[in-house]
Amino acid sequence: MSAETYRDDPDSRITNMEMVLDESESNMIAGVQTAISSLITPFIECKDWSKIAEWNFDSIYGAFYRHCEMCNASFDKTIEATKKATSEDVGTEISANDLERLLFRNKAQRLNIRRAEVIVDTLAKEYKKVFGKDYVPKPNRKSATDKDKVSTANKQFLKDQLKEQLVG
Repeated sequence: MSAETYRDDPDSRITNMEMVLDESESNMIAGVQTAISSLITPFIECKDWSKIAEWNFDSIYGAFYRHCEMCNASFDKTIEATKKATSEDVGTEISANDLERLLFRNKAQRLNIRRAEVIVDTLAKEYKKVFGKDYVPKPNRKSATDKDKVSTANKQFLKDQLKEQLVG
């Protein structure tokens, strides 16, 4: 929105936020789909990359899932603050400004939750499309070499090669 038409009042700000979200939603979905098809999908078919690609997807999904959870937790606090403010007020305890702030927080957080859920829902659909199953968080990951029993000499050989990579 241009500077000439922008109004810095709560209702206008919420309207602008909603408008941007509405206009951006399809691009957000397309962006998530493109990211997954570029960063994850090409590596799934390769046995050497598939587990790493799945772990990468878990990291991406987990970050946005946690963000969505935090948005909801923050909104829960706003709901509690709203309940407290409205239940204790008999006309003099809470100002109109406090009520307006709570109303703005409520509306803004609902929009932020909607935005977060669009991303998480798209990631869930992409996971099912890529892996053929619903996403289930895997909290305890093992390293890719946990199952490999390597000798001390082989480990030293690999360490030496890694050091060469750092130098060279």
